[in-house]
This record gives sequence, structure tokens and C-alpha cells, in this order.
Amino acid sequence: MHGSHQSEADKLAIKAYELFMATHLEPDNTEARAQLIAWVQESPAHWRAFLALDQCLTEVKQLLESGQRGNARRDG
Repeated sequence: MHGSHQSEADKLAIKAYELFMATHLEPDNTEARAQLIAWVQESPAHWRAFLALDQCLTEVKQLLESGQRGNARRDG
């Protein structure tokens, strides 16, 4: 059972990432944005997957930014 749950979680994560990237790469693409909105509204699990992806990407961005500031201090 655990394996099938993980597989479903992986599928949700991948779909959330695919839809996010489509809207990120083409922000003016109304069809991609509509697909993302429709998918998120289909299920609470879809919304949670998207929120988890957003949180993860925010954390990655913060880590990269803090790393760049640390490098600038060492280089300066």
C-alpha cells in the first residue's frame, strides 16, 4: 500500500510541476494558465500538491539567494 501511495504522490508532484512550468515559461499563455487552474480545482490533493511545489521552490530560491550573498561577502 505504501508503494502505491508514493506512486500517486509522485504523479501529483510531476503533474503540478509540469503545469507550473508551462505557466512559468509562457506567462501570457492563457490556455496553460486555464489548465493549471482547472487541475488545481479538481481535487484538494491537486491543490496541496501545487502548494507543496510552491513552498519547495520558495525554499530553493531562498537557499540560492543566501548562497549568492555568502559568495559575494567572501569575494569582496
